Amino acid sequence: MLRVMKYSRSIYYAIPIIYAIPIIALGLSTGCSQAVSSNYQSARLEGEVTVDGQPIEDGTVQFVPANLADGPITQAMIMKGRYVANKVPLGKVTAILHANPPAPPTQVTSDYHPPKTVGIPSRYKSGFSIEVKENKADQDFSMSSKESGSKSPNTKQRS
Repeated sequence: MLRVMKYSRSIYYAIPIIYAIPIIALGLSTGCSQAVSSNYQSARLEGEVTVDGQPIEDGTVQFVPANLADGPITQAMIMKGRYVANKVPLGKVTAILHANPPAPPTQVTSDYHPPKTVGIPSRYKSGFSIEVKENKADQDFSMSSKESGSKSPNTKQRS
C-alpha cells in the first residue's frame, strides 16, 4: 500500500512539469519569429504547371514574398497539373515549385515498369520571380526540360 502511495506522489509532481515544458518552449519561440500582420493585401492565383506540355501530377507551389513583412509564405497543392493559391501577398513574390514522386505500388511483380513521371527541371528549382498585383486565374508555369538561355517560365495568358 505504501508503494502505491509513493508512486502516485511522483506522478503528482511530474504532471506540472509535463505541462510547463511546452508552455516555456512556446514562450521562447514567439520572441524569435518575425511578426506578420494578418491584415495584409493579397490575391488569389491559379493556373497550370507543366513541363514540356505535360502536367505535374502532384506537388506544391510556394509563394515567398520578397519582404516577409508584406505577408506570410503561401503554399498550394498541385493536383493533376493545376493549383489554386488563396491569400498570396501582393508585390514581388518568388514562386517555388516542387513535384512529388509517385507513390510506390502496393505490390511489385517481375514485369513492373515504373510510370514515366514529370519532374521540375533542376534549373527551375530556385523559383521564379513574379509580380502579384491582383487576382489572376491564368498564372501558368510552363517549363521546358531542354536547356535554353532563359530560366524564366513561360507564364502565358490563356484565352
